[in-house]
Formats: sequence, C-alpha cells, structure tokens
Amino acid sequence: MSVPSTHTSGKNRRNRGQALSILIVFLAAFVIAPLSLFSFEVARYQLAKKQLKACIDSCALAAGATVASSNNTDTSVTQQASIATAIDMFKRNSILDQPLTGTTQSTVLPLAPGAKQATLFFQFLEPVTRQPVQIGNPSGKIIQITGAFGLVPMFADFLGWRGVYPVVETANGGLPMLDVVLCFDISASMDDFTPISIINRYKLNSISNGYKIIGQGNLYPTFHCTGPTGTALNATFPQSLDSNDGGYNFSASDRGINSGAAAPNKLSANVTDVVVNIDGTSSFSSGTTVTSGGTAYFFPANNLGCLVEAARGNLESVSVATKANVPYSAWGITPKAGYYQAYLQAAFSQRHPIGDAIAAAQNFFTVMNNDCDAHFGLVTFGSSVGAAKNSTCASDLGYGSIGSITDNPGAYKSNGFPADPLSPNPPNPAISLDPTLGPAYSNYADVTAATSPLIAYGGTNISGALDAAIDQLKSAGQGGRGLGRKGAVKTIVLFTDGLPTVSSFGGDPTQDARAQAKIANQSGIPIYCIGLCMVPSLQDTQTQVLTDLNSDPAAGGIAGISGNGAQFYQATEASQLNLVFENVARSLVQLVR
Repeated sequence: MSVPSTHTSGKNRRNRGQALSILIVFLAAFVIAPLSLFSFEVARYQLAKKQLKACIDSCALAAGATVASSNNTDTSVTQQASIATAIDMFKRNSILDQPLTGTTQSTVLPLAPGAKQATLFFQFLEPVTRQPVQIGNPSGKIIQITGAFGLVPMFADFLGWRGVYPVVETANGGLPMLDVVLCFDISASMDDFTPISIINRYKLNSISNGYKIIGQGNLYPTFHCTGPTGTALNATFPQSLDSNDGGYNFSASDRGINSGAAAPNKLSANVTDVVVNIDGTSSFSSGTTVTSGGTAYFFPANNLGCLVEAARGNLESVSVATKANVPYSAWGITPKAGYYQAYLQAAFSQRHPIGDAIAAAQNFFTVMNNDCDAHFGLVTFGSSVGAAKNSTCASDLGYGSIGSITDNPGAYKSNGFPADPLSPNPPNPAISLDPTLGPAYSNYADVTAATSPLIAYGGTNISGALDAAIDQLKSAGQGGRGLGRKGAVKTIVLFTDGLPTVSSFGGDPTQDARAQAKIANQSGIPIYCIGLCMVPSLQDTQTQVLTDLNSDPAAGGIAGISGNGAQFYQATEASQLNLVFENVARSLVQLVR
C-alpha cells in the first residue's frame, strides 16, 4: 500500500490556500467593499436627510413665529416676510458640512437642486382642506416648506453612481388657534371728544336766521362736564340734548322743528343745536368740501349756520331753505339734495374716540386674522347688550323709543332729517363665534362690518357684556353655549372708555363686573382689558377697576381677577388706541404659541 508523500500533500494545501486567498480578495474587492461603500452612502444619505429635516423644521417654526408676531394688515406682506425669515434661517445651517449660504427659492415642484446645493419651495395651505392657496390669501394658515439638497455620492466613480441625488424633506408650520370675543363699548361717552360747536339758532329778522356761538371745542370740556363716567350728550344723533349735562341748557321750544321752519325765538343763551366741526378743527376755521354720492358739497370756513342748516335738512332744496329763512346766498352756496347726508358722513368721520376705536378694532381683527387661526365673536354694549347681528339699543331711560334730539321723543316733535323718534334705533349688534373649523368660519367679515356703523349711546353695562362673551366661550358642560373650537385658546378682550354704570344683574355695576371676571377665571378665560381715559383725574379710578395687578375678587381689577395671563392696557389719547390694540394682539398670539 502506497502512502502519499508529504511533499504532494503540502502542495495541495498550498493550492487550496491560494485559491481561498484569491476568493477572499475577490470577495473583498468586488462584494464586501461595494457593500460597505453602499452602506456608507446609504448612511450618508440618511444623515443628509435627517439634517435637512432639522433645517426645514426650524425654518417652519421661524416662519410661523414671524407671521404670529407681525402687526401688518397686509397678508401678502406678512407671508412674504415669513418666507424671507425661513430662507435666512435655512442659510445659517449646513448639511454634511456643506454651507447652505447659496440656497435658492423655487416656484415649482419637483425640486432639482444642483450638486451640493439646496433649494426651497413655499406654499400656504388652508388648514381644513390642506389645499394650497395663493400668497396673500388670509385662509393660508399653514406654511408648508419643501426643501431639497443635491447629494453627490462620495464614491460615485467607484460605484458607478454618477450624478446628483436630491434629498427631499417637507415641514409644516401651523398658526395657533384662538377664539376671541371682543366686548366693545358704545356708551354715550364714546364721542365725548368730538370737536363741536354749541349754537343758539335765533330769529335775526323777518327773512334771516342768526347763529350765536355759545361754545366750541371738544364736547366734554366745552359743555363744562365733570361727571366721572362722561356725558350722555352726543355730537351726532341720538343727541340727548335735554340731558342738560354741564353748564348749558337745551330748549325744545327755542329749537322749533328740524326741517322747513325758520327760527321761532329771539336771541338767548339756550342751546338749540350742537353740530360737529366737520373739518376737524376746534372752531370750524378751515371749512371743507365733502363728496357724497359722487356730488361735492361746500361748507364754508367759520360758517356755523351752514352746518346747523345742513344737519336740520334745510339745505335739501332752495324752496326748503327759503322757507326756513336760511341766508344761503350770503354763504356762497346753493342748496341741493344730499347736503344732510354729506354733513352726516363728514360728522361721523370726526367722532372721537368712537371713530378711533372702530378703526383700531378693525385693525385688530385684521392683524389677528393674519397672525393666527382666529375665530371672532363680538358683543357691543351701552346700557343694553347686543344679542344678535341686527339688534338695536333700547331706550336708555325706559321710553318706548329713542329721540333724535332729546331723550324723550314725546317731548319734542321733529320732522325729517332725522325723524323723531329716531328710526332705526342705534345699532347694538352681537356676532356669535362659529365653532366650525376653518378660516371660512372665522366671522372676520361679519365683525368688521358690524363695527362700522356703531353710534355712541347709553350707559356702560360691562357685567352684561362679559356675561354674554363668557356664555359664548364656555362649553356646554360648563353651562355655556359651547361655541369655542376644541383645542383653541379662548379669550375675551374688553374695550371701554369709562367705568361700569349699568348692570344686567341689578346690583352694583362695578361689583357685578368683578363677579363676571371671577366666573371667567373659573372657566379658564382671560379678560384682556383696554381702558381709554382721556380725563387725567379719572385715570386712576379706571385703572383700579380694570387692572391686572390686583386679583382680589372684591376690590381687584377685571383683568387681574380673570387671571390666566390677562393684561390691562390704558390709553390716555384716542391716537394711542391702534397701538394698544396691536399690543393686545401680540400678547394674545404669544399666549397661544
């Protein structure tokens, strides 16, 4: 039996070893190495994707914060600013150690970035349908950012992966949900700083009236009023001239009727007319031309008689003016239809502070509509509290109707321009929150429109207004109407130019208002308070009632008692209202961020 030689056996082992080595080298070079490189590139891709996602997320947050902190009423400006902020934030980052300073913005999808470059695409979405809307559309409550980075494989040549591979990520930045009810004061004192002239219209001779100027300036100080809650007198209808606030007395007999009649009395110290200086000066020293209905109406400077007769309706035709003994030829004007409406239009534009407050409230609605996913409610209040969109004020003194000139229309018989009793009564609207999701149900258009025609009339029923607002926001389980959206922050903004004078609950008006603030606190509803007080001696008193620094339910401020982050802002001039409302808007957005 032969035995294999040791030499032959060793040779075979060497051959097998060489073959195995070759196989190992082959596997390492053509299998393991590519797999390792593939795994490396996949890991690198995933890292790039994570880094891109982090960058896009931070951009979405920055964009949302920019929108939320804006006070611009132009939606497109706000949205473009948010895009600019997002791009700037993105450029401050890097992906795979590659700086993103050269990032560009694309207007179309899909994105096609260059090698080691990034590009961004922005669109705004309607929050319910998630459909894109054009920039500038306030329904775009979600900002969606899509970003792409052009990844070039590190071992592209070895793996045969030449080219640019886009890494794509998307992030959404949603605006916060806020349900806010504005309680808006329309009490008679809301036009106390309108520039007016107090006139005694008297019989000068058989063919002409005379017009004695008794006083001129802003209504409250010109009438020498001292009441801490303002005056019931109004610059425009309903004027309540017989309230006899201040130092002058109204005489219904001296006034006579509005339209088509000459002055019935001789010169006296009694008040027959109060007119607005529609040029905005304290003495009607500039005069003005008013365009109304496409027609121009001239009101000569220093001519108070022209204002008086226009407000009475005595300039609607030559025949009416002649019958009323109006010396229009001497004034250089020709009576024609529309003079009354032209006067009223111009007078409304000069009402202070109610005109300033209306403009500030409408700006507030616009800012909030742009800055967050806001739904709006509105409660207007004088002595009565608005209950529906078309509700009107009840008579402040319990009469069956409201007079255009006097509190009691039965004591003074007018005719035409305006009718007495006043019809319709002053608007006293309320707009209820809509709990349906989506910007289409924000009530933005309704609350904006409802504030435009508001007229100063009545007392200051803060307790009733707060009760109505709380009722909208409280859930059905809390005994409310449940009009707030699930997940939305709920808040009330109270605007007043005075102090509580009337209560829906029959108790002390101030204590009843504090009681409502306590109910709001228990329901988790902050009451942000805006107080306008243009009489320095009254500012401390108003602060005590509205302050956020004292939460004592018996003696504290409405903001402080309501708690939950509520704040108090006081304006001492009507010109400050817009800024104050903007500050409240900013605080509310911070509350829900």
